[in-house]
Amino acid sequence: MLKKFLLITGISFGVFIVSVVLHNALSALFGVEEAFFFVIAVFIAPAAFAVGAVGSIILAIARWRKSRGEGAE
Repeated sequence: MLKKFLLITGISFGVFIVSVVLHNALSALFGVEEAFFFVIAVFIAPAAFAVGAVGSIILAIARWRKSRGEGAE
């Protein structure tokens, strides 16, 4: 499960970069303000990054506590 959250974090970062580049490229090449990639870059990718990062941190802490023998009390 930790690997899935880390994968979500990494993919969302890549999607953010690609969306920013595509938005700017379409705007520069065609002079059209394109909203699809803008919405992905501003709202969707950061939200997915936050979900992946928080999930990864929570699972990493849980795994660390379990390895130390600090289970639920």
